Amino acid sequence: MSRHVSLSRAAKLVGISRGAMQKKVHNQELESFEGMVKLDDIERVFPDVQLEDNHIIEDLEKIIEGALKKARGAKLASLVAPDAQTLASRLHSINQDNAKAKNKIYAMNNLFSALQEKLTDLIDSSTQSEIFEELNNWIENSLSEIRSDDSDNAHLLTKDTILRVIAAQVHVKNTGHEYFVEGNNSILEAGLSSGFALNYGCSNGNCGKCKVKLISGDIKKIRPHDFVFSQSDKLQNYFLSCSHTAITDIVIEANEAGSEKDIPKQRISAKVNKVEKMSDDVVILNLTTPRTKRLRFLAGQNVSLSHADLPSFDIPIASCPCDDMNIQFHISHRDNSLFAQYVYEELNISDSIKIRGPKGSFILDENSNNPVLFIAFDTGFAPVKSLFEHVITLEHAEYSHLLWLHSDEEPYMHNQCRAWEDALDNFKYEHLKNDLTDKGVNTEQLEMNLEKLIKQYKDLPNKNIFICGPKNMVKKTRQILLDHNAEQDQIKTMVV
Repeated sequence: MSRHVSLSRAAKLVGISRGAMQKKVHNQELESFEGMVKLDDIERVFPDVQLEDNHIIEDLEKIIEGALKKARGAKLASLVAPDAQTLASRLHSINQDNAKAKNKIYAMNNLFSALQEKLTDLIDSSTQSEIFEELNNWIENSLSEIRSDDSDNAHLLTKDTILRVIAAQVHVKNTGHEYFVEGNNSILEAGLSSGFALNYGCSNGNCGKCKVKLISGDIKKIRPHDFVFSQSDKLQNYFLSCSHTAITDIVIEANEAGSEKDIPKQRISAKVNKVEKMSDDVVILNLTTPRTKRLRFLAGQNVSLSHADLPSFDIPIASCPCDDMNIQFHISHRDNSLFAQYVYEELNISDSIKIRGPKGSFILDENSNNPVLFIAFDTGFAPVKSLFEHVITLEHAEYSHLLWLHSDEEPYMHNQCRAWEDALDNFKYEHLKNDLTDKGVNTEQLEMNLEKLIKQYKDLPNKNIFICGPKNMVKKTRQILLDHNAEQDQIKTMVV
């Protein structure tokens, strides 16, 4: 009988995204039952997946690169091996599974032997001996085929065993989300870096907000915590996800933010890590939060920044929630605010910046896997960048398209967008010159720039669309798309 594995693990084994694997199921190329698929079916649909028996060590790096590929930043994630104790525990768990499997095989062999003996007795004593003889021959032939069958998915089973040693899988029962814990990462860190909005507070074992319930599997405490569980919580197998890692594949119940209403308002003092000049008109401000007070936010949201006696400055976040200690902002020199001028002229490394927020509903609908169209005007690219990095971290949409309309000769992060396009099969990037003026919208130029996009996607109603830029540009762009049958509730806008 073929072994079943989860869709997430199957995707890792063949080196594709979970979304691509889901598409195979949706197109009925693969059969799925309760989120599980057969190794036999995986081998049939992906016949080129091989592992040479005499090159296992050499192929291990390729397996890891292909199976644990991360698209964020157009780089492959460097895989960190677990510590010796966790490694030993995972190997012990696999050995236990193998022992159980061998015992089952032994018991089944005994059962078939007993059945054949019983049939032999019936053949000798029964008037219907031909029927029993035919049945006995069928059993013997079937067992011979099983014993001689060399297409037993050995290479996939080997890959799966390697993955089980390197990374444990977490299944969040109440949301259906799945992710992998690599190396010595905590269950919380692994979930956040995979793009899921798990509940947490201090990340330091003090507040208890990251507590989750263990349904099945084995975990290990990797750092001490001061939070004290009630006797009731202990009896229900609650633990702190920030202080534990997964030894085996586990199933948990955990609270996750489903919308912007689930993210608490925060006040955080962050340090300036870098001020990077991208062009004559744009600088990127990178802030680092304390490890014990990181910023929880959803991709596409904004915050208020303040420094000393300067008025607060509302600005979208340009980085992915998966890296909540390192927060990025794109600041235009065209902005006449006192804060923007201060950043350009006086701000120093290690200065303190106060962050208040987050707020805003320019966020993904994670229940929809429709293709996503991003339209950004100049620094309107900032929240789009946050959204796009979140999309590829989650493997959320089957296809994404970015149209960056810019007033400079070239977008300030043009090379980054080209790198994404080169690295990702399901992402398209285009940029067009589009003048921004204080007098209003050059409607003819804007319509011409949007015309090509509209012609490519005649099924606009089936797209999720995000538009960010100056108010007049956003308003006009939205109206043009609505005039071409885009659906109102699938368009989200942000004014910067």
